[in-house]
Amino acid sequence: MILGFSDILSLAQTIGIVGSLVIAFYFSRREINHLSREFRTGIISELNEKMHRIGEIIIEHPELSKLVNQTDPPEQVFAIYILSVYNQAFNMHKRKLLNDALWAGWTQMMRSSFRDGTIVTYWKKINADSRFSADFRHFINNTVIAKLG
Repeated sequence: MILGFSDILSLAQTIGIVGSLVIAFYFSRREINHLSREFRTGIISELNEKMHRIGEIIIEHPELSKLVNQTDPPEQVFAIYILSVYNQAFNMHKRKLLNDALWAGWTQMMRSSFRDGTIVTYWKKINADSRFSADFRHFINNTVIAKLG
């Protein structure tokens, strides 16, 4: 069976059309993933802003801290707030939303606060209550605290 010029041309057009569809599908899929990631980042950012505002209100009106925690002193409530921000940064790094350079800065800031501040005392109190994920607790205990001394 011998293919004529018009047959070869039809075959090339068919391959071109299928190739174009594959390329279009690939790039549309990639764009959808990018938009999905942006949407999730926006949600995380929005939640972070709300928690930040709650923290500001509690700092301005410490008597309101009993709404979220009646048993802990205000300093511990604030320590939990700080640790929640650290936890969010940790989760954003795990999701590849914080690059390595930014993450190195966050890690250094965490080490400094655990070394120079009293947050380590509160961490020891709340570490066992599973308030934070096992991954985050492992990171704080083995990367932040273990490398202080």
